[in-house]
Amino acid sequence: MFNYFWKLKRIVLCICTIFFLLPPRAQGAPVLRLATDPWPPYSLGQKGCALKSGYAFDIGLEMSKRLHCVLKADLLPWNRVLACMKNGTYDITFPIQSKPEREVFMVFSNTIFEDMVFLWHLKNRKDTLSGWKTIDDLKPYTIGIVSGYTYRNKMDRAIESGIIKTEKINSPECNFKKLLGGRFDGFLESESVVMSFFQKHPEYGKQITHAPQIVSKDIFRIGISKNSPFAQRLSEINRIIYEMKQDGTIERILITAN
Repeated sequence: MFNYFWKLKRIVLCICTIFFLLPPRAQGAPVLRLATDPWPPYSLGQKGCALKSGYAFDIGLEMSKRLHCVLKADLLPWNRVLACMKNGTYDITFPIQSKPEREVFMVFSNTIFEDMVFLWHLKNRKDTLSGWKTIDDLKPYTIGIVSGYTYRNKMDRAIESGIIKTEKINSPECNFKKLLGGRFDGFLESESVVMSFFQKHPEYGKQITHAPQIVSKDIFRIGISKNSPFAQRLSEINRIIYEMKQDGTIERILITAN
């Protein structure tokens, strides 16, 4: 009987030792929820679907890894993206530019990268539009713009005040077709977006070019909902952005995507 209890005691001690030495049960990693709209080459895919490729996905994925999170990335209409940032349904959006009205419900990271915005027009134009230098030069023309996008400073003010006649479209792709169809004289868009479109549709590149004058410089950041717990981690996110620049991660993502 004594031997039986002694063996039982040893078994219990062994079991307790094993449980003591096991690492604590891993908790589920927090989810970093990213929302953006389809905007090649930044974000590729269809509205209502998961985001799986593009600058936004690659940078979001790398950011989530360094934050020790799991990335959930979705493509939504742009106005809905902004609504989600207001109510905290999603944590972050990228790429985005800071504006005073957005700073009411978002905090913004340091700059991740920059892009140039130009006025694009048909190559066969020989009038003032193709060589414009001031806002006044654009008054006779109708310019295509993407609804909800910002073009910074003087151009935004000219658009909002009606100094420049504009036609709003819902997606950048519509600009190309409407320009060739004569719906407007030119459109505003970043160089990366247009070059990405030309890669897929080289026939457009043979007919469309941009005026030399730079309209604005897009300064892209991560926007973080003030209703997200990640807003409290802004300094950590900025540190990671700095590290991603220093170790060449962001440059590699931009080169690979192109």
